[in-house]
Amino acid sequence: MGLLSKMLGGRPGEVAINATLGDAIRVLPGVVAHSLHYNHQPNSSGAVSGVVDVVDSAAFLEVLRTTRRVLGGLLGDGADRVTFYLTGSTPDGDSVTPGDLGLTQPPTGREIAQRLLS
Repeated sequence: MGLLSKMLGGRPGEVAINATLGDAIRVLPGVVAHSLHYNHQPNSSGAVSGVVDVVDSAAFLEVLRTTRRVLGGLLGDGADRVTFYLTGSTPDGDSVTPGDLGLTQPPTGREIAQRLLS
């Protein structure tokens, strides 16, 4: 488990996770806006879903990396089991998905950690 989870005696609640994710994503270069939302799932650690308005696919890639890093800090090994239902939207109206970046659709936190954080 992550440090925050250990301090709180279990995994943090959705409100705390969403606030932490929002703070981390909103300050990334190239992120214009987001509707990112995490929720716990009964058969996995959870899911992250939403649309992130980004200037380009490189900014969306950084959103995926940052989201995984933040979840790792909050959920520890449980972040590997989180499913990422995220889409990026560029100023010209194009969508960017994890599949466009060579990941499965939808990817898990494990795949993102192995392919984008190593």
